[in-house]
Amino acid sequence: MMRHPLSLLLPLFALAACQTVQPQPQQAGFTPQQVATLQQQGFEPAGDDWQFGMADRLLFGTDESTLIPEQQAAISRISRVLVAVDIHGARVEGHTDSTGSASYNEALSARRAQAVADALVVGGMARQAMRVVGMGARVPVESNHLASGRRENRRVVIIVSPADASDPVPPANASLP
Repeated sequence: MMRHPLSLLLPLFALAACQTVQPQPQQAGFTPQQVATLQQQGFEPAGDDWQFGMADRLLFGTDESTLIPEQQAAISRISRVLVAVDIHGARVEGHTDSTGSASYNEALSARRAQAVADALVVGGMARQAMRVVGMGARVPVESNHLASGRRENRRVVIIVSPADASDPVPPANASLP
């Protein structure tokens, strides 16, 4: 019995169709390249936004608000990569554990957020596109009853929204039309 040559090719075409790479879905407000870059840099989706600081937390010591050189270099590198794909700003949230007074924790969390925002600016993000917020101890990710939980709560989270993924921010001294 002789087979038709085309009948031998049909299974190969079917197999090739199964292996076709599907394009990555575009998240609202971000290009596929921006989504891929955010993922490569360790950001995770959070609604319409992307957050850095969940799996790769930016943690601080007790009563500390200074980045260690390795953190500063890593944040500056992330900033350069994001600016290269037209992400020019971010919301930077500082957090604390529950030790200390509420007013002290508010100020400490703001200093932590500012330290990270400054490193993002060194990497090329526009200072005027930064939204720096001190959250104090209001949004813990772990229980403050254990030392390990308090450690996880002393953090900064970088949040990139669709508004950050647009045209470059004009310089602060640029005149408006």
